[in-house]
Order: sequence, then C-alpha cells, then structure tokens
Amino acid sequence: MKNNMSMKRYLPKPSRREIFTIILLVVEIIIFSVISPNFLTANNLETVLRNSTDLAVVSIGMTIVMILGGIDISVGSAMGVVAIVVGWLLEAGTFPLLIVFVAILAGTAIGVLNGILVTKTKIPAIITTLGTSSILRALIFGMLGGMRGWLTGLQPIFSVFTRGHLLGIPIPIFLLGIIYLLFWYIMTNTSVGRHIYAVGNSEEAAKLAGISTDRIVLLSFSILGALVGFTALIYVGRLASVEITVGQDLPLSAIAATVIGGTSVKGGKGSVVGTLAGVLFIAIMKNGVVLLGIPSLWEKAVVGFLIIISVIIDLLINKRLERRQREELSAQKKESLA
Repeated sequence: MKNNMSMKRYLPKPSRREIFTIILLVVEIIIFSVISPNFLTANNLETVLRNSTDLAVVSIGMTIVMILGGIDISVGSAMGVVAIVVGWLLEAGTFPLLIVFVAILAGTAIGVLNGILVTKTKIPAIITTLGTSSILRALIFGMLGGMRGWLTGLQPIFSVFTRGHLLGIPIPIFLLGIIYLLFWYIMTNTSVGRHIYAVGNSEEAAKLAGISTDRIVLLSFSILGALVGFTALIYVGRLASVEITVGQDLPLSAIAATVIGGTSVKGGKGSVVGTLAGVLFIAIMKNGVVLLGIPSLWEKAVVGFLIIISVIIDLLINKRLERRQREELSAQKKESLA
C-alpha cells in the first residue's frame, strides 16, 4: 500500500501546457484541412507519419534529458555518424541483426561520452554537446570523403520496417506506439523514471534522498544515444542513402517538439505524451508549409518562433508557481506565529 502511495506522488499529471498543445494540434489540423484539400488524404497523412518517425524517436530521449534540466545539441550529428556506419555495413553485406546491434551500440557510446563529460566536468549539457556536435559534424565530413557528400544505392534491407504495412497500418506507426508506451511506462511506473523527475526538480534534494545523480544523468544520455542509433537505422532504411547534411535540423526540431509538448526548460516537468503531441504539431506544420508552397526558409523561422514563445510561456508559468509558493509559505508562517 505504501509503495502504491509513493508511486502516485511521482506520477506526472497532465499539465495545462500539454493540454494546450493537444488543443493547438487539433486546431492546426482543422486549419490545414480547410486551406488544403490534399491535407486529409490517406497518402498525405501516411507521409506525415512516416517522415516524423525520426523526430518522434529522438524526441523521447530529448524529453528525458530536458526533464533533468539539460539539452543535447549533438543528436543530429550523432545520428549522421551512426547512419554512415550503417551505410558502410550495408555496402559490406553485413548480417542485418549485427547492423542493428552496432548502430544502437554506436549511438549509446556517443550518449555515454556526452554523459561522462557532463557529469565529470560539470559543464552545462548544452555547451558540452555543442562541442561534441561540432566534432561529430567534422567527422561526418571526413567519413563521406569531403565534398563527395553521399552514400547512395544502399541495400533496402530495413525498408520493410520503414515502408511496409501491417494490417493496413504503416509499420513505423506500430514501432512508435510500442516505443512510446514503453517509455511512458518507464517514466511513470519505475524507479528510474521517478529518479529522473526527482533529479530534474532538485539535484541537491535528490542526493539527500540517496539518489546517485551522476548515474541518472549518465543513464539518461545513454538512453538518448541508443534512441539516436535506432533513428539512424530508420533514416537509412527509409532513404537508402546518407547525405552530408544528415541530421542538421534534427536538434532544433527535437527541442521544439519537446518544449512545445510541455517539458520545462528548467527541468522537472514533462512527459512523452506531451512530446508526442509536440512532434505531431511540428510534423503537420512542416507538411502544411509544403502543401501551401511556402519556402522552406519560413519553416525554420516558424520553428524558431515556436521555441521562443514556448520558453517564454514556460518561464511565466514557473514565475507564477514560485510566487504562489512564496505566498503559501508566507501564509503558513503567519498562521504559525498566530
């Protein structure tokens, strides 16, 4: 019974931000349905869902890291490096299961490196991963032979998971459903999830509670790295090629989806459910821009604008909560003195 009560205290309740994002998503769908007759077609919706798979998977890991109060800028470059490794293994005719293992292991190794740097140097995660991102981006350039810039004509071994259907539904949707359910369970029903929220709310309090904060940070970056490695498999499986610009827009989009979905930039708040709504919002927005013939430059501008607005809203909400807590504490002190 005590364990059940303890569990309930750690279950994140749907925030107003998450509900607001879902409402925005519904409004967005209605608007694009009215503006473009091609939006609600089965082919277009399937395209939106398939093309958002990369972003959806990485955004889960980004959510976990941001709940801790960090940000990983290196996810795009890391995915690019792993994608090239996957491409090389495909060219060599490597056994598919071995490729899957190597991809996830390589992504995890990059995540572990970021986690070690963050925990040992105590440099903010955004600065640390900005550095590793630059190194990995240079590595991509070297791995692809400089100006050559492409790996093409790769064997479509994983295309069944990226282009196939199961019971009339695209297989990537099944994969996303399984992954999101898994991480929803981890974040809401396991000690690992509770510890991640605890560290994000207050690292000092988490230490006093006996939580190994460095271990939680390292584990969180490792999970993000593993998801990045899996995303590289999806990317190569869908396109059967790797270009030198691979993953350049992924960090911005993942951060946008996570923040729009209600994850606090200060840490301690967020959920994969809200992130999924944020991912769909970003994916539909990008698709709508294409359908309306708007230049892609404006797409990036809109994403940047949404990040700024979401962060401002988050900061205002945090200030309001802090003010309310101060008022409640002041009232309690007055009652005790009386």
